[in-house]
Order: sequence, then structure tokens, then C-alpha cells
Amino acid sequence: MTVSQPHILLVDDDPGIRDLLGDFLVKEGFAVETASDASEMDSKLARFHPDLIVLDLMLPGENGVSICRRLSRDGAPPIIMLTAKNDEIDRIIGLEMGADDYVAKPFAPRELLARIRAVLRRTTAQMWRVSSVVRAAYCRATRSSTNCVDVGPNPSTGRSTCWSLDSGES
Repeated sequence: MTVSQPHILLVDDDPGIRDLLGDFLVKEGFAVETASDASEMDSKLARFHPDLIVLDLMLPGENGVSICRRLSRDGAPPIIMLTAKNDEIDRIIGLEMGADDYVAKPFAPRELLARIRAVLRRTTAQMWRVSSVVRAAYCRATRSSTNCVDVGPNPSTGRSTCWSLDSGES
């Protein structure tokens, strides 16, 4: 896995879906780990922090709604629910419990891919805004001799950004 590859944790009790979707996402440039239930997912989460979790709703043992609620409470990465339940109430419950998106089975892999990319874009943009504010506050507190700090590349443009500490930008 390279640093630039987003890391996806795919949690589904169906080995066929895990294998097919996992292979598809790898071919699309993602690093993918899989888990068949909550226990295996928790073991993997203890070892690494994925950028996004694709989570089946109907898992053996702890179900996806309970997992989603628990992970959201603990500051989890974005979650896309993947489920055979497509009733409006099921979608609402999944989203209210902390899911960032909801995809019903059967699904088109390319649609799921588009949704994964969209959620990651929103998450990356949000992290950039938060980290920029934190970096700027730190730099103002430390006051470099040049009064300018390179806050790193903007994920939208890829260009390095230099802020003057006297500009009032935060």
C-alpha cells in the first residue's frame, strides 16, 4: 500500500461480496481490508485506521446499526452502509445512527465506487479545513522568524500553501 491509496475496510458476512467488491476496489486504486463480522472488524481497527468503512447492515452477532452507532460515538471514519434492506425507515435509521451514505443490494459497483469517492472527497476537504486552522494557530503561537509558514499542499490543487502569520488568515 502506498501513502496515497485510501484504505477501505469492507465488513460483510457474504464472502462472495467481500471478494468481488474487494478485488474491484483494489483495481480502482484502494487498499482494502475485509472482515466478516464485528469481532473481526474490531481486531482490524485495533491495527489500522481506515479512511472509510463499507458496512453491511445484517451481520451475524452485532448488527450494522449497532456497530455504526458504536463507531460513530468513538469518532470513526466515514461509514457507507451496504444492505439488502431498502425500506425508507431502514435508510433513515442507518443515516441517523451515523452512516454517511446508504447503498442497497443489489448494487452497481461503479455507483458504490462513486459514492466512496464522494464521501472521501468531503472528508478530505473537512480534514484540510480543520488541519489548516490548527496549523495556523500553532504557527501564530510559535511565530517563526520569517512570519510565513508552509502549511502543506492543498488537496484540491496539490500546490503548497504559504501563509503569512501577519495576514490574519486562520
